[in-house]
Amino acid sequence: MTYQVLARKWRPQMFDAVVGQDAITRTLRNALASGRVAHAYLFTGPRGVGKTTTARLLAKALACTGRGTEPEACGTCASCGDFASGAPVDVLEIDAASNNGVEEIRTLRENVKYAPARGRYKVYIVDEVHMLSGPAFNAFLKTLEEPPDHVVFILATTDPKKIPPTVLSRCQRFDFRPIPPDLLTQGLTEILTQEKVEFDPAALPLLVRAAEGSLRDALSLLDAAIAYGEGRLEESSVAQLLGTSSPVQVRALASALLERDAAAALEAIDRAARQGEDLSGFTRDVVELLRRLLVVKVAPGSPPAELTPAEVAELKTLAEGPSVDELVYCLRVLLEAQAELPRSPYPRVEVEMAAVRATRRPQPQSIETLISKVEEAEKRLRAAGGGGVVPARPQSTQSSLLETPASRPTLPPPGRGPSEGAPPAPARPAPPASSGRGSEAPVAPAGNLGEAWPRVVSAVLAKKALLGSVLQHATPIAVRDGALAVNLVASRFHQELLADRGNRELINQAVAEHVAGARRLEVSAESAPTAGAAGHPAVQAARAAFDAEVVAVRPRAPQDVDTQEGEGQ
Repeated sequence: MTYQVLARKWRPQMFDAVVGQDAITRTLRNALASGRVAHAYLFTGPRGVGKTTTARLLAKALACTGRGTEPEACGTCASCGDFASGAPVDVLEIDAASNNGVEEIRTLRENVKYAPARGRYKVYIVDEVHMLSGPAFNAFLKTLEEPPDHVVFILATTDPKKIPPTVLSRCQRFDFRPIPPDLLTQGLTEILTQEKVEFDPAALPLLVRAAEGSLRDALSLLDAAIAYGEGRLEESSVAQLLGTSSPVQVRALASALLERDAAAALEAIDRAARQGEDLSGFTRDVVELLRRLLVVKVAPGSPPAELTPAEVAELKTLAEGPSVDELVYCLRVLLEAQAELPRSPYPRVEVEMAAVRATRRPQPQSIETLISKVEEAEKRLRAAGGGGVVPARPQSTQSSLLETPASRPTLPPPGRGPSEGAPPAPARPAPPASSGRGSEAPVAPAGNLGEAWPRVVSAVLAKKALLGSVLQHATPIAVRDGALAVNLVASRFHQELLADRGNRELINQAVAEHVAGARRLEVSAESAPTAGAAGHPAVQAARAAFDAEVVAVRPRAPQDVDTQEGEGQ
């Protein structure tokens, strides 16, 4: 006797044996028991979930002459005997993919007139009904709406969107859903036990995920896996058959990343490479495992549908250590590496660098810790500024930070006259005679730009705040040939602002007033930082405040820069 594949051998013979479609089978059983049988049914759903099987069970029960009020066929009458032999007389299965024309529908319309030969009903099962042509559907409408009393139509399709609404409205529709992973695992376990096949329980989840909710696909893969394993079902052999990464190596790398063990992570990558694993697929499987960990961590009551209860329990145990932020960080690092693999000449290096980065991720800190660090920094700034409000920019209070009362009195803030509390003019030391400015504001020595530059910024801020805010980010370098050279990393908008003639005159006036030997300002790139955005003062301040590190610097898209500059104007 020739071998019969598992998908055919274990096709359900009763409604109770249909897996994962309890609501549909219950409705059909109740309809059969009460005699409330519709003239047309439509079964929709993905492949391998029981549409054709349920249609045959319904047809068998309708044609059975010894059923009485029971929903199941008796199995002993002549009609049931025809089903057992595989040649039911009163049940006709039509493949709409190959019989999709008007002529076939005309033939069907002629045949429905004849009474059943043995059974109580004559049942037509039209599979893949969405493949019928438009004229064929139109020719079928009248017969489908008002068939003879002894005829029942059962239509099955995987694509109900292609069926005209006029046909949908004439049928009682049942939507078959993908079979849950736990039911698939249970069904495979029962079949393997009945078939007396030795199996590793860890191999079943691989088959279940590959089947994607289809019992027929799962049984077909099971047949192939048993043949590949020479009568045994093992996790490693199933992984090799399906072309997926070894679950052991995937879990080893994921565990090493979460435990911050860079050496173990590199060893896992090395083992996978030596075993011939595809690094792109290997990385994808690790990403998928971390995704499941993230879902289980964030929503423990709603685990991924493709996981079995045993897998969910294992993932919950693994997810107890890392925080949500750590999982997100590892996922982001691996996703970036995954995107670089196709165009990288050294894919293994990309995966190894990503693994090391993930193990060297910053330590997670609570929001309370970060707030305390910010408050501590504010307290230090207030203490240094004499208890005043923390300045966001180097305004007039900045002068009091740089000057000492013994050597120089505090200058009045820009824009305030003597009547507002400014020190009287005689109290100010006179400028050097060589400066040529007479009784003008005091000029700082050329060698002490740290005292003079904040006053220049304050003077400009008092007259033009936007321009002064740009100068806040500049660092004075030296006075050369009557020009004050400053280092400034500025955007295009800021460069245009500094190049404006009126703005240049305003800045040069403040420079000549407060910086000895300088009559104008020059923006110099001589001492520009080489670190780019990572060397920006704001970035450096943030790193110091939060004990952080710069992970990556990504340039903004040109349209984003133009939008931001337009808003600033």
